[in-house]
Amino acid sequence: MAERSQLLDGSPSTELLALQAAVDGYLTAVAEGLHERSSNADVVAELQGLERVGRMLPVAGHSLITTAEARSLPALFGSHGVSGLLQELLLLSPYEAKCRVGAARNLGRHRDSAGVPVAPVLPMTAGAQLEGDVSPEQARVIGQTLELLPQTCPDEDRRLVEKQLVETATKLRPRELGILGRQLVAELDHEGVLSSDAEHERHRSLSLIGQADGSYRVFGRLTPACGAQLLAWLTPRSAPLAGENGESDRRTATQRNHDALADLAGMAVRRDELEDAQAPAQVVVLLTATQLIDRRGWAQTSFGQLVSVPDALRLADEAALTFLVRAANGAILAEGRSKRIATRAQTLALIGRDRGCSFPSCDRPPEWTQRHHVIGWADGGRTDIDNLTLLCGAHHRSFERAGWQCRMQDGLPWWIPPRWLDPEQRPRLNPRIERRSGGG
Repeated sequence: MAERSQLLDGSPSTELLALQAAVDGYLTAVAEGLHERSSNADVVAELQGLERVGRMLPVAGHSLITTAEARSLPALFGSHGVSGLLQELLLLSPYEAKCRVGAARNLGRHRDSAGVPVAPVLPMTAGAQLEGDVSPEQARVIGQTLELLPQTCPDEDRRLVEKQLVETATKLRPRELGILGRQLVAELDHEGVLSSDAEHERHRSLSLIGQADGSYRVFGRLTPACGAQLLAWLTPRSAPLAGENGESDRRTATQRNHDALADLAGMAVRRDELEDAQAPAQVVVLLTATQLIDRRGWAQTSFGQLVSVPDALRLADEAALTFLVRAANGAILAEGRSKRIATRAQTLALIGRDRGCSFPSCDRPPEWTQRHHVIGWADGGRTDIDNLTLLCGAHHRSFERAGWQCRMQDGLPWWIPPRWLDPEQRPRLNPRIERRSGGG
């Protein structure tokens, strides 16, 4: 304990004291009406200049964080890692502390145990932030984009992506920069879409962090398919509502999104209120005629998000999907048909027949399943009972990659295993359905 008290008895550098004095002087001038005497052009210049200075200051923080980690200060304080140390010393939230540690590891300059200088992981981004050209948020987007690259991506390609993003950061806001980054990652997908999908699966996450007041903070990363579906569901249900006497909706956009998500959660819990699927969320997907045929590459949703063509076609089982087919120059060639979702009556009939996921040996109940077209909707398959079956999310995503096929026979979904599992490929029926068909 005595050692810890000594750690809190240090003195800031003379350089920091000089910086504090300069900041105090500037804030005093602001309080005395510095900006009130400025022209409009001067106010714009002041905003930009102050932003540039604010972007440069985190560079010093990166250095301090890497130094604290190198000196094992978290262990001396009994903290859980550098993030825990920052939370304790600076009274930061877990999220903010994690962001600062990640930024320091990507952008911080430090020395190794032998005293040799070590360059930042993202040297071009670090240099741009040092000049005030890249904000902390933009730097975070660049780092997150590079994390999306497959682990097999050559270092030369990684440097090229970073260079292009840094050069463009002076013209794009963080979200636009992120979309550009996703496009660059897609162009470098040398191993095909499935490899990129595997990377999205590797990075997927979602955490609900309970707060002291009973509320929750949400953190995570959704796969393109999951995000597109959620956004398509939330968007029409989070539009402003007209209040009584024509009053406008006083909820903010984020509050409306929250309320729409609360509705979705409530629907999932209230299983006795089966939703009529005739009014599904609408997903608009833009792709080329070639992609629609060979099922490769990346499509773009109406929200500007990139999604692999295989994932876009899989969305057709659970969302109303409209394909806009375009030419190489971007002109729209045709509008694909909008998918018809299974009706409430069809869904009830499927529950009565399949009693849950129809995949062999799966015991997931109907509440955990999705409606699947045996002959794909994109291939002309009809939304009829004799072309539909229930599948849980795990089997819906994986059965094709594992080599399974579904065939309807006598109105029942039979599953044909891959040859590596059964050389004779004898069709299998889920025991639940088998008992049912036998009068059980």
